[in-house]
Amino acid sequence: MIKKILLVASICLGMQTTMKSQVGAALKFDGANDLVVSSPHSVLTEYTVEAWIKLNNLNNQNIITATDNMGTSISASHQIKLVSGKFEHYLYDGSARTLTSTITVTTGTWYHVAISAKNNGKMKITVNSNETVSAFNIGTIWQNLNKFHLGGNAIGVGYFNGELDEVRIWNRQLCLEEIINNKDGEIATTAPGLVTNYHFNQGVAGGNNTMVVSALDDSGFNRNGTLTNFALSGTASNWVAPGAVTSGVAVTTFALPTVSVTPSATLVCGGAQNTFSASGAFNYSWSSQFPGQTNTATNIYTITTANVPGNWNVQVFGTDVNGCYAPAQVVTFSTVNTPVLSNDLGYFCSGSSYTISPTVAIGGPITSYTYSTGSSVITPTITTMYTVIGANALGCVSGVATGTVEVCGASGSSLNMNGTDDVLNTGILYSDFTSSWTFECWAKSPSIPTSGKFNGPMYGTNMGIVWDHNTLTYRGSATVQDASNNFYGASFGSLLANTWYHLAATYDGTVLKAYKNGVLTASVITLGGLSTASGGLTFGKHPTLSQFWDGTIDDARVWTVARTCAEINQNMNTELAGNQIGLKAYYKFNEGTPTANNTSITSTSDASGNNYNCSLAGFTRNGATSNYLVGAPFNNLLNTSCLPITTEVNEKKFINIFLIYPNPVSSILNIEVKEQTQISVINFLGDIVLKQTINGLSKIDVSNLTSGVYFFQDSKSGQATKFIKE
Repeated sequence: MIKKILLVASICLGMQTTMKSQVGAALKFDGANDLVVSSPHSVLTEYTVEAWIKLNNLNNQNIITATDNMGTSISASHQIKLVSGKFEHYLYDGSARTLTSTITVTTGTWYHVAISAKNNGKMKITVNSNETVSAFNIGTIWQNLNKFHLGGNAIGVGYFNGELDEVRIWNRQLCLEEIINNKDGEIATTAPGLVTNYHFNQGVAGGNNTMVVSALDDSGFNRNGTLTNFALSGTASNWVAPGAVTSGVAVTTFALPTVSVTPSATLVCGGAQNTFSASGAFNYSWSSQFPGQTNTATNIYTITTANVPGNWNVQVFGTDVNGCYAPAQVVTFSTVNTPVLSNDLGYFCSGSSYTISPTVAIGGPITSYTYSTGSSVITPTITTMYTVIGANALGCVSGVATGTVEVCGASGSSLNMNGTDDVLNTGILYSDFTSSWTFECWAKSPSIPTSGKFNGPMYGTNMGIVWDHNTLTYRGSATVQDASNNFYGASFGSLLANTWYHLAATYDGTVLKAYKNGVLTASVITLGGLSTASGGLTFGKHPTLSQFWDGTIDDARVWTVARTCAEINQNMNTELAGNQIGLKAYYKFNEGTPTANNTSITSTSDASGNNYNCSLAGFTRNGATSNYLVGAPFNNLLNTSCLPITTEVNEKKFINIFLIYPNPVSSILNIEVKEQTQISVINFLGDIVLKQTINGLSKIDVSNLTSGVYFFQDSKSGQATKFIKE
């Protein structure tokens, strides 16, 4: 590429005209150790690699190579080499594959070379518009691609000695006509399937370029190449001019066939036929994920659905008369056998009405329901079973789904602790918990949570429900100690004296949540895991100090799973059967008679069937304190929306950590970091909805997220920054 820049300057009292040094138009490699190493690449199931190449000698040498993190001395594929005076295409698909051009090469001459391949297809090499196609088909292209080396040495082959210009890497196999169309100019920026685009129009030709150490990628993916071992001065290992093509001369955009498919999406019942029609191309090639379907070369594709409900893709390639094709068009369709409804286990208190809301697992949306109760709104006075069937818009009818609506009743009795020496020894070991857990109970105290004490109704060594504490973070809070021995508190909010509350603490191994009367009051992200603790769980006492809780507890439950907001609401106003999955221990405290002489009772039973019966230590078991009292009212209103009151994700700007844009975002969010890390996308409830390892400039697809406020959190620092999904 020839570039001349004329600079006219006025100096002092006279006018002088000077010719500035010529801008580089190609990159020259010395054949000793010069390399250009690209930024990270993704695996390619098909590819085209093309470049203008000028050789200084005809020694066997590698020119462009795809490598993994080990470098070209270990792994190589997608490779342009010079072997015995001819250009060779090398590929690895489990075996070494080579294809050699018929063109004999001379030194000092520019050659346009393009290599391409596709999974289960042919290898190709084109030199100066002369195409050679393999007689054989390859298998699956090497999957360990991480980067490209320009000028690097493969096993047994030397470094490249010569010049490169207009290096392009594509994620599709270009046809000959497109290669010829593009070869004699620059693709200024982007093109369909172009993933790397080096013009080498940098530096000063033959000048001092020690500060110009990157080959810029104009593909839009910023896969800039790092110049390694280049002298970057003089004419042997530096930016040079002219190049193979004239800088700034753009190619004519190649017209790829445009394929459209109808219908663009569809929903069908099992057993029905679904026909797709394509247009806009000369030849067509179809494929589908749907079981039992085969490829067809016509523009019509008919699928007969089986009794396999789900979502499926139909893919079609369209080619023009020369065999050039555009990226595949993909249509997604859904097969609906018989809609499947999940059982609706509901709960409400007698005296109001309940609306049956079955969940559609497969085959929706449902347009009509038929209830055995005659209506979706019912007012039973006892626990009631019902059946429901549903039909979707296509007339596909579900099977019968059976559900249960539980009607709450009054709690039997509760247990009062005097704050002096009363304690319940559960027999549950801390080692019984891996990471996830839930504690829940009804609780009230004659005083609000205060400082100067350390106690709570379910206060464990590394997890619990705490009432009194010197530190505000843990006072009236759910608490946990993670695997890094960090303590966290999630506040229940205001707790009044002499008032019954249903309190629940959940931990899923990462997020600690606090619920009061079925409402999420706080959500706190931890570093993860659960600390190792010895000993057994007690109620009403600090795990190591002689600090006792003054209050009344009822319907205490210990789970080895993190219960959801909906699950907590479903059962907080009723006693359980005791056979629920994940229920470790369950105490109803119904053994004694309220305020009566209960001295004969020495333990409270575990209703889960796991035999973690609690011994009663210190209780007088007679009178209005330190004894069985009237049970909790079971009168909370259900929190049907399960919305949070607050979240405690600590938002901080990531100065020198990462940069995100655009913000707000609708689909693809760019995130740039200085070193590899793992980020988590967290919603306003504190739930992790996405995890991804990133390095350099990465693209995060957030199109599937619902609109709202989210946070990025860095796994190394724990810091987070907010973004808005439109």
